[in-house]
Amino acid sequence: MSVLVEKNVLVPMRDGIRLAADVYRPSTDGQYPVLLQRTPYNKELWPVTALTLDPIRAAAQGYVVVIEDVRARWASEGDVFFPYRDELEDGYDSIEWAATQTYSSGKVGCYGLSYMGGTAWLAAASGHAALGAISPTTAPNDFWRNHFWRGGALNIGTLAMWAMRAIGPAALIRAKPDLADMVPLLVQLIDDVDNFGHVLEQLPLCDFAPAHPDDDSLLPFFFEFLRHPVPDSWTDSMLFSNRHRDVNVPSLTIAGWHDLLLAPDLEHYEGMRANAGSETARAHSKLIVGPWAHASFQHVVGDVDFGFRSNGLFLDLKEDLTKLQLRWFDRWLNDAANGIEDEAPVRIFVQGANRWRDEQEWPLARAREQNWYLHRDGSLATNAPTGDGPAASYVYDPNDPVPTCGGGTLLPPQYTPGPRDQAPIRNRRDVLTFSSAPLAADLEVTGAVNAVLYAATSGRDTDWIVKLCDVHPNGRVISVCDGILRASFRDGVTRQLVEPGAVLRYEVSLWSTSMLFRAGHRIAVLVTSSDFPRYDRNPNTGEFAHTAARDAAHICRCRACVAYRAADYPGLNAARIDILS
Repeated sequence: MSVLVEKNVLVPMRDGIRLAADVYRPSTDGQYPVLLQRTPYNKELWPVTALTLDPIRAAAQGYVVVIEDVRARWASEGDVFFPYRDELEDGYDSIEWAATQTYSSGKVGCYGLSYMGGTAWLAAASGHAALGAISPTTAPNDFWRNHFWRGGALNIGTLAMWAMRAIGPAALIRAKPDLADMVPLLVQLIDDVDNFGHVLEQLPLCDFAPAHPDDDSLLPFFFEFLRHPVPDSWTDSMLFSNRHRDVNVPSLTIAGWHDLLLAPDLEHYEGMRANAGSETARAHSKLIVGPWAHASFQHVVGDVDFGFRSNGLFLDLKEDLTKLQLRWFDRWLNDAANGIEDEAPVRIFVQGANRWRDEQEWPLARAREQNWYLHRDGSLATNAPTGDGPAASYVYDPNDPVPTCGGGTLLPPQYTPGPRDQAPIRNRRDVLTFSSAPLAADLEVTGAVNAVLYAATSGRDTDWIVKLCDVHPNGRVISVCDGILRASFRDGVTRQLVEPGAVLRYEVSLWSTSMLFRAGHRIAVLVTSSDFPRYDRNPNTGEFAHTAARDAAHICRCRACVAYRAADYPGLNAARIDILS
């Protein structure tokens, strides 16, 4: 079937603003279901808009695909872009428009990656009756919890990179239409992206030059996020915030073990299965998790080759992401009896085994926990430490932070995301390493991973970062998952500074993984206090980084008396790590 493409079709919103959309539809007259993607990244940017679903293929198979610039971005009308502020109402109005076009069957599906996945969730929460299903990929949930903040620490790398690279250029062009004014600022912005790590070293962050603090109208959200380092009514109002009870249609959530939005994706799936607004949505929502990093569905992730079966173009040598999603929408928008609702609700890629596996639930009900302990001599074992002795310790200097090495990041290319060899950092004096003996048998860790530290710092505040790693027989130490907790947020969202020297309990979430540690490999845990420029540096003084000056930072001594817990179940496990005294 040949395809017609209509460019810059104007879609009216309830307040009179018009959003620009490109429409891909079959050339044959008829009425077809509509797939809607709403993007801030330019509807013309094919590598992004077609990354998870090819609109040409979809249109050739009997769909209308509408890709729309969100409010105040690219060809759409609007004044200043502010992330997600208008997406619920604009999503509703866009569905209404799509459902009433002459070529529409009246049924609409929403899809998209990252921000676009967030617009799909908000459109679903709007409750429009024409919406039949959604397919969000690596989508956020709550800005403060597990997105721009994690464990109380500011994910400054993601926030700054997103503002500078993804949002900034178009905002600058829009705000400075005169070339003489715009070009020098655009050149400077590009240079700042190229020198990202150096640029982020400046303190305080409230003077962050690339975001142009002298003109908050360019990227107002950047400074607004800095002004809300503690959860409040403003942060609670942002984004989706676990509104699954408002979603009445089934969701297909696509996630990655090394994605910076893994935790939100798992929250979405669990929230839909437990609390969605209809029995159909609760019973038929699905989850697929590959070994991927953000916006990357290749089989080589970080320093690891997971095999062609993991690639988004192959998916166990059966289908690609486009075909998977079209099968999904065929069922819910075309009433196709293709059996997809009878397939397992959860499909995960087990790293190490490098195989896909179907599951009936998440987290896995058959998994069980096993205690492992980190000993003061640097060993890791299933036996608890005995006797007293000096705690492991290190000195953390905010002016010499541990550089980012892998993990779920959204940073410039020099900071490769995903599982990385920790050789650049593991021998630093401010990184503690605990390693097990070679495993006598395979051990699978599948599920949530948490660490509990009993630790002390000489500062009023500091960060605790824990990494779970796979140590290969050749000595490579490959990161599997990690987490961060700001000491002052140890009790959750209520901020409490610490008393210097006091031993306190800290529970660090490393999110989740599915990893087969092979016999002959070792398990390692790394503990430190910085991961920069991924997270803002804690000045240790009790001040926030957005107001703390560089010369006000405090060098603190950190002591940790730790132990480690992981799951152990023959052939299949969920994991929970507890670091205990």
